[in-house]
Amino acid sequence: MNAAFQPELVPTWAKLATWAAPLTVLPSAIWRLVTAISAHAGGENPCFPPTASLAEKIYVPSLSFIELGSALMTFGLIRRWGEVFPRWVPFIGARRIPVTAVAAVAIMGAILATLAVWGMTATFVMGTEPLNRVPPGCTRPGWDVAVLYLPSVLWPPLLLAVTWHYIQRRRISKMADVKAP
Repeated sequence: MNAAFQPELVPTWAKLATWAAPLTVLPSAIWRLVTAISAHAGGENPCFPPTASLAEKIYVPSLSFIELGSALMTFGLIRRWGEVFPRWVPFIGARRIPVTAVAAVAIMGAILATLAVWGMTATFVMGTEPLNRVPPGCTRPGWDVAVLYLPSVLWPPLLLAVTWHYIQRRRISKMADVKAP
């Protein structure tokens, strides 16, 4: 079985879409980090009360790291590490990663990202209450913050497009492996 990754098979549009995916979530991730850090650095902020538990204090920044880390995983759809396990992994090193496993995780990620984006859209655009009520004295974020979340609407379709290409490319590659003498 040929486990060679062929970067020339990844078209420019897929590379651009992959690079765009983490950029779409970057503004909201940075806003959350800056807001949380400034609140914990001594500023009086009713949204981050000093009496908050450790879990409450790390919740907002951790969302940024999870979101950005998830968006960066899109690179696995156009890089070798998304097709072949590293050699140093015991028992499965240098073996091809199953296409269905990668595709299922990527599609589930796109679905979850879509639900999160819809939740944020409902909060900002339709004025619904967020899932977690805001603390007393804290105002719900307005359009100034919604603008920072707006690019993240593009993340799910970008992820699905690159996932579709990943499936097609791997299927063609698999057929070539079968036909090779």
